[in-house]
Amino acid sequence: MKISISYILVSYILVSALSPSTLAAAETDTLTSQYNKHLTCAVYYRMVAGSFKRQGNGILAAPALDRMNLMITRAKILGEASGNSETDYLSDWSETLGVMTDQMNRNYDNIRRLKTRYQNRCKALNG
Repeated sequence: MKISISYILVSYILVSALSPSTLAAAETDTLTSQYNKHLTCAVYYRMVAGSFKRQGNGILAAPALDRMNLMITRAKILGEASGNSETDYLSDWSETLGVMTDQMNRNYDNIRRLKTRYQNRCKALNG
């Protein structure tokens, strides 16, 4: 059986970048499903950070930005393992951002709508 170096590298990155709870979830879900969950949470945390910054609470935005960056890293790794390119990732990001912007009626004062929908499921991915 011939194993490519890229397969070994992606496997190593997945194991080192994802927590045990995330890896367990990845075993039951497809890589694409996990990719979509992490991408959605990355965009969610970006929206939360934007809301805090808009309110003048930049210090409260920092943890959301940290979580966003973690979700971006994981989403990119999962996307790459699924065969997605950077262009695919950027397109998916843009689409998800548009959906969330519409969900809060293009108004950061309605961030509660996103929190109600995404907060608990995104917290579960932070493990």
